[in-house]
Amino acid sequence: LVDLSLRPGSPPSSPFPTPAMLACRALRVAPASMARARVPVISAMPAMARGLSTPSYTERMERTGRPVSPHLEIYKFPAAAISSITTRITGCVLTAGTSAIGILTLAGADVPGLVSSFQVAAPVLVPVAKFAVAYPLVYHWGSALRHTYWDVTCQGLHIDTVRTTSYSLLIGSGAISAGLAVMSI
Repeated sequence: LVDLSLRPGSPPSSPFPTPAMLACRALRVAPASMARARVPVISAMPAMARGLSTPSYTERMERTGRPVSPHLEIYKFPAAAISSITTRITGCVLTAGTSAIGILTLAGADVPGLVSSFQVAAPVLVPVAKFAVAYPLVYHWGSALRHTYWDVTCQGLHIDTVRTTSYSLLIGSGAISAGLAVMSI
């Protein structure tokens, strides 16, 4: 809470509300210090309880016909945000995939046998599946290396460098993953 009665040069008051302020808040009454502050005091009571028909924020925005800002359809994410979101998504995908393999193994499934069956049943989809496994691994690993470099050296954090490394990480991970997907062991 801020004491609005402060004048320039006067010491700040405690950030904790005084018993008088709590009582005023409970009674919906402005304390005397607020009355001296020349700041309009607005009651905390809802508009309907005061007998006023003030429309809500949502109702006012609906009348304008504009979307609430920032709207995802008009907002262009910067490269660093895309990179951060992709890192989080690939981490979740890796966690889900590893957990699924572990649960299947604990349940007694023959996971290598399932992979072999998939290779025989749908050989056309094998490169797609390999890419789906390789991209999260490569991207998340590359992102971890980049963050480790930032943490250790405190360099490369300029906005242009972050943008360049973000795009390089996205494109490089795609190229490496595509190479791994078409490779056979």
